[in-house]
Amino acid sequence: MNKHIAFRKGTYEFHCDPNFNYQLNRAVQWGGGDPDEVQGAAQRITGIESWEETMSGIGEKAYSEGRIGNAIAYWRMAEFFMFDDNPRKMEVYRRSRELFYSHHKELFRKGTVVEGKVPYENGYLPVLHVLPEKGDPVDTIILHGGYDSYMEEFLDMVLYLRDRGFAVYLFEGPGQGAALREYGLHFTHQWEKPVGALLDYFHLDNVTIIGLSLGGMLAPRAAAFDSRIVRVVGWSVFTSFLDIIISTRKRPLQLLVRFLMKFRMKGVINMVMRRQMRKDPMAEWGLSHGMYALDAGSPYEYLVKADSFQIFDVARRITQDFLLLAAARDHFIPLHFYKQEIDALTNVSSLTFRLFTERESAHNHCNAGNPALVLDTIASWIAVVKNHMTHG
Repeated sequence: MNKHIAFRKGTYEFHCDPNFNYQLNRAVQWGGGDPDEVQGAAQRITGIESWEETMSGIGEKAYSEGRIGNAIAYWRMAEFFMFDDNPRKMEVYRRSRELFYSHHKELFRKGTVVEGKVPYENGYLPVLHVLPEKGDPVDTIILHGGYDSYMEEFLDMVLYLRDRGFAVYLFEGPGQGAALREYGLHFTHQWEKPVGALLDYFHLDNVTIIGLSLGGMLAPRAAAFDSRIVRVVGWSVFTSFLDIIISTRKRPLQLLVRFLMKFRMKGVINMVMRRQMRKDPMAEWGLSHGMYALDAGSPYEYLVKADSFQIFDVARRITQDFLLLAAARDHFIPLHFYKQEIDALTNVSSLTFRLFTERESAHNHCNAGNPALVLDTIASWIAVVKNHMTHG
């Protein structure tokens, strides 16, 4: 079983900055980068500008040496921290994406993976879907990422699940990947709309939905409004986007932002946030990208829209079987948020919580250090829940 895919296991200490370190690990664990090459490159990364230069550089080197899989991973990551008004951003994104589809053309030619797109508003939702090699699927899975994901980086996960007998529909919704970059579809917290469009288009019912990172809030949100979703996997605790955005800041600043938001002090918030952007290039990138992805005209509008991305508003409407996955040392999401989410899910049919640890090499965000363990956990949970429904 799983004869096609073998994931790396382990978390590398590439960089002292936790944001850079995570993205570099992501390039290796999910993207196909070479850990030794990334380790050497990491030493040259001192900030946003050197990130772009360094990752683009090793992408060019890998491409010139015919290491196409490495080049795809590095160019994808080079684009990641580029500002959205950088004229090279779309060029690098398209280069990586086109190279990906060329590199994997046999999978598409043979029909192992089928590429499609679902009409949605004034654009399309890109989709990759697979069926098991033999027999009826053991289940149908809808899979999507979160705030800054690209569906192409999940290809190995899709093939791994296919080998275990699943049908999988991997898609990019508004605010993600090509849906945002090519079709101009900005994020919406009303995730039931794109998911509903996909379920309608492919005539799907009785499905499991899996959302990673911010998708850990979006997937349950969709389930709250669509009974065709019968099982929910939150691949990351994600209670409130606004809480998570400000959780990385010092406590006085968190309290200040909350106070200013409560009284809708737009001018003061914009001043405070823009001051942070001037002082901190990572904050500048994060806020400017957030404003672009959420189609917000100011930092204040971005925070208001981000506050709509929360599970508390819909938690009582979620009645499906629910699997909640967490990481013991997630640098994005404080661990204590898991209790808030569990306490909010009062009407689910069943609730399974799984905390992955450092001992399992799965302690980082979305458990990137051990994807196989997480996918096996999800597959086993689906089997148990479906068996209970049949015989319970």
